[in-house]
Amino acid sequence: MVQTGPGHFEVHEFGVPEIGPDDGILRMELCGICGSDIEQYDGRFDAIGWTKGPTIPGHEPLGIIEAIGERAAARWGVGVGDRVAVEPLIPCGECEACREGLRTRCSGWGRMYSYGLLDTAIDPQILGGYSEYMYLHPNTVLHKMPLSMPASVAVLFNPLAAGVRWATTTPDLALGDTIVVLGAGQRGLACVIAARAAGAGKIIVTDLERSAGKLEFARELGADATIVADREDVVARVHDLTGGRGADIVVDVTPVATQPILDAVAFVRNGGTIVLSGVKGGPRAEIDTDELVRKSITMRGVFTVDSPAYRRAIRLLESGTQPFERLHTASYPLERAEEAIHHLAGRLDGPPAINVAIAPHKKEV
Repeated sequence: MVQTGPGHFEVHEFGVPEIGPDDGILRMELCGICGSDIEQYDGRFDAIGWTKGPTIPGHEPLGIIEAIGERAAARWGVGVGDRVAVEPLIPCGECEACREGLRTRCSGWGRMYSYGLLDTAIDPQILGGYSEYMYLHPNTVLHKMPLSMPASVAVLFNPLAAGVRWATTTPDLALGDTIVVLGAGQRGLACVIAARAAGAGKIIVTDLERSAGKLEFARELGADATIVADREDVVARVHDLTGGRGADIVVDVTPVATQPILDAVAFVRNGGTIVLSGVKGGPRAEIDTDELVRKSITMRGVFTVDSPAYRRAIRLLESGTQPFERLHTASYPLERAEEAIHHLAGRLDGPPAINVAIAPHKKEV
């Protein structure tokens, strides 16, 4: 499935490339749809230069190794028939960040180099998860996944890893900390799961009234309190819930909207940390920098997920300590990829989705 322009998908056929000793071919099982896939579909990534030209979307690939080179098999520790979860970023391996082990900051390609964001003019062309097969670049970072795990649970590896990194490791969440998660989508709920597993003292989650079901689920997953952001005063409620102290950590996973960032500055405690992970796609927040200084606030932008977070997320999935299967809402065949995007975006009738995936080999019934 190729995105040829904003809001337009077309089915294209490409040949499966020959592989050498250092690469491989993945037979796709599921490809999770990220909230950023919606922004990509709407054309916002073209506007900020993250994509250019026709692109096969999909940066949360889960699949079975179909073919693999000898050196790749030794390097990755997998063989034909193994299930793997693929990290989206393809590091160059040569830039300063890569040499320091900070692959999420890779700058060596001179552009965003990630599965799902590369134009089909790049050879080999099948570099996105909305496809029956996907080429595995030699620099790929992947993780072996158990075949015994339902695919609908295994595909949660990416959003759950985001929750681990954004809510726990990046802000250095400590036992007993109060954390506020702005947004109860799949990554917001993943933040709840990760924060609860890491020993957070109090977890507060916000979202809009239309997502009341997600807020209820957040409480099931371990949130202590929820706030309906378009019906309640978020700042006042957080102060009330924390006895006036404010939050130790705030994680913003909301797309487009900037008001949550302003709220975070208002209710984070003195010396607290705000993690920004929700891509706004253009809108700018008018932040009072004097307030940042006065309150000694640490504000950190966080991009994608690192390998330790993926490993911890996979262990969490294997533990079965949460009803992970309920996070997955639906899987769509490749031909209905646009419908899947609209489902996750809340543009279809019915309850909002949490996790939606593309099942490239699934056929219409």
